[in-house]
Amino acid sequence: MAVVGILLLAALVLNTVSIFDGYNALDKAYDEYISAQNDAQDLILASNYLTSQVRGFVLSSNREYLDSYFEEANVSRRRDGAVEKIRTRMAGENSDAISFLERSLELSNALMDTEYYAFRLVADAAGYSLQDLPSEIREVTVSAEDAVLGAQEKLMLARDLVFGLDYQSVKEEISENAAACTDKMIEAMRERKEKNSDTLNIRLHIQFSLITAMLAVIILYLVFTERLIVMPIERFIDSVENGSQFDYTGLREMSFLSSRYNELLDRTKEDTAKLSYDAMHDSLTDLYNRAGYDEIMEEHMNDRIAFMILDVDGFKQFNDVYGHAVGDSVLQRVAKVLKKSFRSEDYICRIGGDEFVVIMVNADSSLKELVERKLVSIADMLRDEEDSVPGITLSVGVAFSDREDPQGNIFEDADTALYRVKDNGRNGFEFF
Repeated sequence: MAVVGILLLAALVLNTVSIFDGYNALDKAYDEYISAQNDAQDLILASNYLTSQVRGFVLSSNREYLDSYFEEANVSRRRDGAVEKIRTRMAGENSDAISFLERSLELSNALMDTEYYAFRLVADAAGYSLQDLPSEIREVTVSAEDAVLGAQEKLMLARDLVFGLDYQSVKEEISENAAACTDKMIEAMRERKEKNSDTLNIRLHIQFSLITAMLAVIILYLVFTERLIVMPIERFIDSVENGSQFDYTGLREMSFLSSRYNELLDRTKEDTAKLSYDAMHDSLTDLYNRAGYDEIMEEHMNDRIAFMILDVDGFKQFNDVYGHAVGDSVLQRVAKVLKKSFRSEDYICRIGGDEFVVIMVNADSSLKELVERKLVSIADMLRDEEDSVPGITLSVGVAFSDREDPQGNIFEDADTALYRVKDNGRNGFEFF
């Protein structure tokens, strides 16, 4: 999906660039044709300016008109400049428009011969020295017929030349050709605009399609991210907080995370359970230890229980005579017999070196005879040697939670009963 998104984005960028290029080309073409129209108008304005100057000189014989005329014709040269600009702008296209403008320039140049002749007639009539006049006027040859005319007649002739119908007809033809040039350029611009507009419309439709596809990819990506990443992560967080398994099938990365997390969770639970078990149990006998005993008593302190404290008689002698290995075996044998003698719901603890505690739950003094039988049976099972472990005797003190006239807590009263057994020579049991 990421690859598709990148490809769509690249196509979107490229199409956007092409749209900008299209708009720029359209704008540039419009500017060029506007400039070309202005250039065509400049030709007409320059031609009309020349006409106004020659007419002004013919009417007034004022040298300023003549100088202004030749300043425009030889220095400013707006007509020639206009044609050159249009040729450059429209090189290779719209030759008809250029030909019309060139025709206007050709007619305007041809009209200048008439204007030079009019200038010469007025200059002669006004008595201007030929040496002071531009070379174009000096080089004009006045016909023999016109040369013999008087000053006033020359002025009248000059006026007829630049105000007459023939002159005006050429001026109109110049304007018509310039207008035709403008029309051709407008037509060409319209065609070019339509062509560029069609291209832009196609690109805009492509752009719309690309944007729609891009939005679809983004929506799919968001849905994909929500369903395959965000939601699984939220469930993963819940699993972490609750300490439960996180089951996931889908993305390889999330599946890998799920499996590793579950492995770590199982290992942690196992380690925690083992640490908890080790903290509550005696490693030698696998019975509850002192910490386990304390927790059991806190849980059942107000319940109906039968409480027994058991000491191994002469345990120190086992260690001194037989060694500590045998002493450990004695403790393990006692633990084994106790486990066998009581119910699975009862608690058996080793709270000291050779000191054991049995807590029978849901029991009271009504079970005194049952407890007696169990203690007698335990004594019988431990009396004889077994597997190189010498015979064992126990001293036991018993107290019930419903005992009469308690002197202390149940441990203290059971311990009192135990010491009575020890005072009477050990190897027996007493009830408080």
